[in-house]
Amino acid sequence: MATLLKNSMSSETQITYAERHVRLCQQTNGAESLVSNIQPKIENLEIQIKNRVQKVKARYAAYDAIVLKDSLLDDCIKNLVGSVKQFDRSNPGRSVFNQLFPDGKPSNITNASYSKEVEIAEQLLFRLQSLGEGHVLLSHVELLKNAIAASREAIAFHNEKKTEEKVAVANEELAQYELQKQYEFNSLDATKLFGKNYANRLFPKLTNGKKKVAEEVVEEVESPANEE
Repeated sequence: MATLLKNSMSSETQITYAERHVRLCQQTNGAESLVSNIQPKIENLEIQIKNRVQKVKARYAAYDAIVLKDSLLDDCIKNLVGSVKQFDRSNPGRSVFNQLFPDGKPSNITNASYSKEVEIAEQLLFRLQSLGEGHVLLSHVELLKNAIAASREAIAFHNEKKTEEKVAVANEELAQYELQKQYEFNSLDATKLFGKNYANRLFPKLTNGKKKVAEEVVEEVESPANEE
């Protein structure tokens, strides 16, 4: 029985085995149908691999955007903290800092997870807006509001990219399954066409004994011609 493709194999490994099978078939008269049946499955898996790689890169880019927007939100909060402390120094009395940061630690906001920071920053924004019309610190409202919105948008976009990546992975797994099944069908068809013994030769299987020979052949082919 020919060695079949397995779920444990990576997509690239499955393609390698399938392409070797194709090359062996191309050197065998009467095996044209085996090539035409499996080639589309190989090409489809290659397409799905590329799509998955693109989606992974898109998710990475979206994550980088989260990091950037979060750092800008951090800066916005830190600038507000600086202005609040300056205001309290210039206006002794009821502490505005304690109003805006009741737990006394702005770092509890800036050190929070990305999504949690947005939620806590929204609460900070509400307290800031509650200072009343005409308060000098209200100049920070729009800056904080925009920074929160940018972070929230980046997080939502990242979630979209995560979903797209999951779909791409599922499509790749489906393409793997289709290639595996066609590889199996080709094994059965090859047995019908050529008999079991010859059919097995069309499906590569490297044993320990053959591996060294295969490596030597590759080295010989790739090495430059020896000069006399």
